[in-house]
Amino acid sequence: MTYLVNEVCVTLHNNGSTKMKLRPSLRHALRLLCLTPLLLSGVHLQAQQVSVPPEKPTQDEWDMGEWAEPEQQTYRINGFVEAAAGWRLSDDPVINGRSTLADLRAQLQVDRDFSQSRISLSADVYYDGVLDQAKAQVRELAWQGNLSSLGQWGTKVDAKLGQQVLTWGTGDYVFLNDLFAKDFQSFFAGRDDEYLKAPSLSAKFSGYFDWANIDLVITPEFTPDNYINGDYFSFFSPQYSPISGTNVAPRFSVTGAQLPASPEYAVRISKSLGSTELALYGYRGFYKSPSSRTDTGLATFSALRVYGASAITPFAQGLFNAEFAYYDSTDDGHGTHPQIPNSQARYLLGYEQELVKNLTGSVQWYLERTADYASLLSHSLTPEFEPAHSRIVVTQRLMYRALQQTLTFNAFNFYSTSDADGYLKFSTDYSPTDDWRLTGGVNVFYGDHPHTFFNQFADASNAFIRLRLFY
Repeated sequence: MTYLVNEVCVTLHNNGSTKMKLRPSLRHALRLLCLTPLLLSGVHLQAQQVSVPPEKPTQDEWDMGEWAEPEQQTYRINGFVEAAAGWRLSDDPVINGRSTLADLRAQLQVDRDFSQSRISLSADVYYDGVLDQAKAQVRELAWQGNLSSLGQWGTKVDAKLGQQVLTWGTGDYVFLNDLFAKDFQSFFAGRDDEYLKAPSLSAKFSGYFDWANIDLVITPEFTPDNYINGDYFSFFSPQYSPISGTNVAPRFSVTGAQLPASPEYAVRISKSLGSTELALYGYRGFYKSPSSRTDTGLATFSALRVYGASAITPFAQGLFNAEFAYYDSTDDGHGTHPQIPNSQARYLLGYEQELVKNLTGSVQWYLERTADYASLLSHSLTPEFEPAHSRIVVTQRLMYRALQQTLTFNAFNFYSTSDADGYLKFSTDYSPTDDWRLTGGVNVFYGDHPHTFFNQFADASNAFIRLRLFY
């Protein structure tokens, strides 16, 4: 599901791509990068900003002066090493041990600028003490440049090809039209927010035209979320929990025929009207977590199409955003299949403002409205555990900066008025120099009923601390 933690609700396993191990699909990324020399001739890269700009370039920005070639090929190498630890605030009856985070991590970032393009690498290697495993993850290995060598139309199209982290939409920790892979296990464990977004092997094309800007993302190999699967946290299962009286932690994965082999497609069309940015979205692929089951009871990913829109604009003394998405569960068009999610309409309204100097506050109202709800209840195997017809979540964020912005306090709270449960994430960052940063915080889940989405993770509540040294 697209709402940050709602996707975890049906998490049952972890696929190979998100266990932080090097994926076999990275071989395809290398093959893709091998094709880039064909594009290097006549390809242009903006000198002032390498990443895809969010707005349509002005006429002046397309002037050749902005596309001047560098005098020589350049390298940039940086990264960090980090130690992180986390502990449960209470025991979990089905998971041995209090540790929820025990990382020793090193990240290497290398950017190589050619005369008319760029290749970027960002890779992590680390030891996961909770699972007692050494792991590696390539977060980025991509070529980026302009496609002017393909003709006149190509001068207005940028491409980024390879392993990369993708994102769009207007929500704060709430994702409606952002159907790119997320890593919820890292988020709940207290890793840095950058790890909430998981990488995927994709081709992204961004076109800038007078009438609109267009982003097209093609992911040849379906990339699911790194969802809660029992490795670090237990979860409620309507199939087993009512029998056992507690959460379960099966630690299994979806593989073989249950893992989709088809590609994913995502498109965003945006246009700025004055200070307001409007966007339309489309997605064709699969639910990002295995929220469906086969007739034999195996977890799988059902087909999904999403159609959406968003707007973000200045309002009063702050910024207002609105977003809509319709989740078309194409494998269950009438909502009568008990093992496949029903279609849903999802709505988001948000507002952010600086309340006083150095203190920023924001609120969001989020709604999931399930289609064919009567059919859902009449066909469900466990109707007493189905979510409300209209599931409502309200979020609040307060962020305060002190000591010349070297110290940051950040509190974010999810509260579901329909489920009477919630999730508080609080963290503090202290970074007096550019050389190091110390972070500490808590993740606290609470609620009235053991089967509701947030409160099922009550035993996962934890405190964490991280020390990162930059180089």
